[in-house]
Amino acid sequence: MKLRTLSVFAASAVIALGACSTAPGSSGGAGRTVYIGIELPQQGSELAGAEPVINGIQLAIKDAGNKAGPYTVESPKSVNFDDAKDGKHDPNTGAQNMTALVGNDQVVAVIGPLNSNVAAVQIPISNEAGLLQCSPANTNEGLTKPEFGGLDKRKAHPDKINYIRVVTTDDKQGPAAAKYILEVLKKTKVYIIDDTETFGKGIADNFSKYLTDNGGTVVQRDGIPSTVTDYSPYLTKAKAAAPEAIYFGGVTASGGARILKAAVQAGLGDIPFIGPDGIYDGGADTKDSFLNLAGDDAKNAYATAAAVGDYPGKADFDTKYKAAYGKDPTGYSATGYACAQVILNALGRAGDTPDNKTLREKLRAAAVDPTVTYSSVIGSFHFDANGDTSQLIISFYGYDAASKNWAFKSQLDFAAPAS
Repeated sequence: MKLRTLSVFAASAVIALGACSTAPGSSGGAGRTVYIGIELPQQGSELAGAEPVINGIQLAIKDAGNKAGPYTVESPKSVNFDDAKDGKHDPNTGAQNMTALVGNDQVVAVIGPLNSNVAAVQIPISNEAGLLQCSPANTNEGLTKPEFGGLDKRKAHPDKINYIRVVTTDDKQGPAAAKYILEVLKKTKVYIIDDTETFGKGIADNFSKYLTDNGGTVVQRDGIPSTVTDYSPYLTKAKAAAPEAIYFGGVTASGGARILKAAVQAGLGDIPFIGPDGIYDGGADTKDSFLNLAGDDAKNAYATAAAVGDYPGKADFDTKYKAAYGKDPTGYSATGYACAQVILNALGRAGDTPDNKTLREKLRAAAVDPTVTYSSVIGSFHFDANGDTSQLIISFYGYDAASKNWAFKSQLDFAAPAS
């Protein structure tokens, strides 16, 4: 595979079907109001990644006229749950939130979470209840793929997929970052540091394997939990190993900018620092984002995102988003919009139902149907038998000092024929 800028055949499309005027509570779906729940971390540095997603979700529902099939669709604050605790995503809180969402009969689908370790405890709950869950950002392959333990997450109904995602997985994102370092940045000796969490360690493992299998060397590796406050001893030791680049597996809230600043203090500020989508969470003007915290110390920073970055509908989406929120879309705003599009589309195909219990099941089945191709804001895709997207694209971004924001560099399509 070659790194390339690629065109995806699809433009923005949202189903906006009218609803009849029958009052809520009637025996049919006409006029009934249903909720799309939101489950994302919304405190501290986590808000930098979650807010654009929430904005994307709300924009998609608004663009659909709050309608899908015979239903009125809303996502009120009462079903917008925060899974952060003390400023950081927390699996236990996420599990409690999903239990509450499952117990609310008006909720027919949920968008979230942002973090893979939260998803790992939520999926068994939503799967047992048969509640559709679409993640705009989870990338750990073990959430879905049987060969990585995905069946353990959906033990209650292993053959009834309820969890889907519109981003590709870390068995793609980790290798893509290693490929970028080796082939584009032309570096071979790498220091790897991860936050020991499901996402961070997993993606660092995938990065390390591809790097070493393709001629690179891991000069040192450290797994450091986010409770650590002083990274300087690790970076000082790493400098002695003479790395040509640093790879961080984790998110902004679990180390991100603090590790970069420790690297600068240790004299490693002039080598590339690359991280996954966990640090791709907005520009320097986004409070508590990676770039906001790192400042110009991010001069050699790069980030990957497990979704398409260059697509035909991007200009229209950017314009629409900025008109609605007064700022440019960042992070996974477009995939939040795409998750909402999937749910709205499936609601339109689920048909009229007598109650929300029946609707949940029809919606779940319609959404995960592998024969359905979605035309979304980010392009065309379908879901496979495990609920994973067919759009296997990793995008690369670098820090732009002029705009103090992430600038798109290129993208790698793992589904494209080798050339």
